[in-house]
Amino acid sequence: MRKKRIYFFRPDTVHHNSYGGENLLRRINAFEAGMIAFGAALNVSIGYLVSVLKLPLYLDSIGTVLISVLCGWKYGVMVGLSALVILTLTAVPTAIAYSGTVFVIAVASAVMARAGFLKSVKITVLGGLIIGLATTISSAPVTFFAFGGVSLAGSDLVTTFFKASGLPVWKSVLLGSLFTDPVDKLMTSLICLAMVRSMPSYLLNRLSCSNTLFPEITDD
Repeated sequence: MRKKRIYFFRPDTVHHNSYGGENLLRRINAFEAGMIAFGAALNVSIGYLVSVLKLPLYLDSIGTVLISVLCGWKYGVMVGLSALVILTLTAVPTAIAYSGTVFVIAVASAVMARAGFLKSVKITVLGGLIIGLATTISSAPVTFFAFGGVSLAGSDLVTTFFKASGLPVWKSVLLGSLFTDPVDKLMTSLICLAMVRSMPSYLLNRLSCSNTLFPEITDD
């Protein structure tokens, strides 16, 4: 018997473009909603722990990267934005200002998945560094112009170091981001790779993008 799908959006409200594809208001079933909640929980729990420990990293985008690759970038965006709202209210008041960075991370992760990101170790390492550089480009201006170089995250320790060396604020923020973001996203990507490899095949086969990205995975 075919299982009944539970929709967060009514089927008659879903719009189609001229190519027959659905727009962002596509139908989301209960399983997909659960994956979004799981990704957001990863972001919040690990991001909160890192924030409390004041580590010079973030690790608050593990869920965003993972869900973007397995389910698509739109799901990754929903994961990232949900987590930012929670982190803003509970741990890092400035987190919501980096909403644009969520889109960058989600889209970059989904695009690079086509080249073997979270499948090949080498591509995953390269992809993590690329995402880190893209994150620097999108987040450093926010840190400088909106908050004067202070993001209230552990990475401020690195920025402070460069400030103490006599560099102007904008250079300190840029160098701080160039130091922390690639390392952070590299670690994030390797963690996601380990998670994908540990997932059972029946779970991967239910995810939107897994059949395309991991065609060799079958139910044995």
